Amino acid sequence: MKNPILALPLTAVMREEIALPLQVLSIFTVGGFLKAWRSPKNHAMLEQIFDTPQQARHAAAICAAWLGVKTRAEPQNVGGWWKDETPGVSVSQV
Repeated sequence: MKNPILALPLTAVMREEIALPLQVLSIFTVGGFLKAWRSPKNHAMLEQIFDTPQQARHAAAICAAWLGVKTRAEPQNVGGWWKDETPGVSVSQV
């Protein structure tokens, strides 16, 4: 059985400024994003959609972690891609 997280729409977890350009690339769900990210050839293209390349890598790591994939911890705060998160403002600044 498929994990329901794979069918989660990107618009439910990512800011519209990120989710909508991904939809233009026919990436509509968390599963679609992870599938696109799986190919290193797509990394540069996907990184351009986010505010920073670090955000794209962080988003891929978090989405993969939701599925139970172990990922390496990032030492810095690279937020700003979550749906209700203001870009460039970390929780410690609020």
